[in-house]
Amino acid sequence: MARPEDADRWLVQANADLLAANAEHQDIAECHRRFWIQQSYEKAIKAYAIIRWSGAADDERQFARLFLLKHSPLKTLASARELLPKSLHMLSREVEVFVRELDNSDLLLRIDAAEAVTDPDQVSYRYPFLVEDELKAPSEYEDWDVYQGNRTGALAAVRRLIAAVRDELRVARRRPV
Repeated sequence: MARPEDADRWLVQANADLLAANAEHQDIAECHRRFWIQQSYEKAIKAYAIIRWSGAADDERQFARLFLLKHSPLKTLASARELLPKSLHMLSREVEVFVRELDNSDLLLRIDAAEAVTDPDQVSYRYPFLVEDELKAPSEYEDWDVYQGNRTGALAAVRRLIAAVRDELRVARRRPV
């Protein structure tokens, strides 16, 4: 069961991933930084969803399956082919509104849409893909800004997201149960 107090653990890991993405070391490839940025975003947005979750116990399994246990959680919910319970539909809208109200929300949504795909015709930060008919390792790719936005902006956007989610967690802890 998702509990608001669990959100703090998700935020701890979101911060750790963001620190890794921002680490200065010559051997860290840009693809690794982009993966950690995406992971940091994902954990922060899941923490927010846990804080805001108020669905019925019967809906909890779908919340976990379609949001908590997925990469690109907003994209996953938006493309879900099945009928979503009202609680999950409302949560999806609430999370998207929360993201859209943040500075650089366009970058955050691009990060949300970034997945570790195995299709060689699509850019992936984990698997080789085709660039001008040549297979490239992600560590050889240089156009990450086109794929996921400017790294500095992405780092700042995720940092602000984590701070905003921490603020929401503080407010949630003050609410009567």
